[in-house]
Amino acid sequence: MRKYKNLISEAKGKVSLLNKQKYETEIELESNNKKILSLEKAQIFIQQVAKATQEQLKFHVEDVVNLAINTLFPNEYTFSIEFSIKYGKTTADLIFEKNGFPVDILKSAGGGLVDIASLALRIAMWTLSKVDNVLILDEPVSRIQPAALQQQAWEVIKRLSNRLHLQFIVVSNSTNNGEAVHLIADKEYFVKKNKTVIHGEEWDVSTVEEL
Repeated sequence: MRKYKNLISEAKGKVSLLNKQKYETEIELESNNKKILSLEKAQIFIQQVAKATQEQLKFHVEDVVNLAINTLFPNEYTFSIEFSIKYGKTTADLIFEKNGFPVDILKSAGGGLVDIASLALRIAMWTLSKVDNVLILDEPVSRIQPAALQQQAWEVIKRLSNRLHLQFIVVSNSTNNGEAVHLIADKEYFVKKNKTVIHGEEWDVSTVEEL
């Protein structure tokens, strides 16, 4: 009889231990479910923020680049950004279209489209950073051909300056470019290099004059 009592007592102890383990497992499961739910909510929030950020970025960059290219090539080219997930990372594809059809501007577009689009992209991305609103441009339109487009390119820079509240300091040593800059510049300075003798030695000394 005592043998059976011991077996019953032992069985009760095992049941009690199993019930305790079950209770602890249920508590842990409930805690994990709450963590998973929180992570899912956080993921949804991050995705929403990322989507909103991408939409703002898309609108801003597209606006700036299309303003630039439409000034030189009215109603001919359009620019857009498409975001996608590749290999677990967000990528941005830069898409140019001509008359509604995709075009590789590096291969099939000339006349300065690549240069003006590149300039506009750099300016657009610059304005997204928390930096000063002053940019120095060194001969920004010198590669744009034909030369007749260069004056329009300077107008692009003027429009971007007004639209984005940026101050551009433009460096140019071209007479033609200088004349074009004259049409849009708020202030102009002429830097001239002269030969000057200092302590018996000849030096190149630059002087700056406001025009």
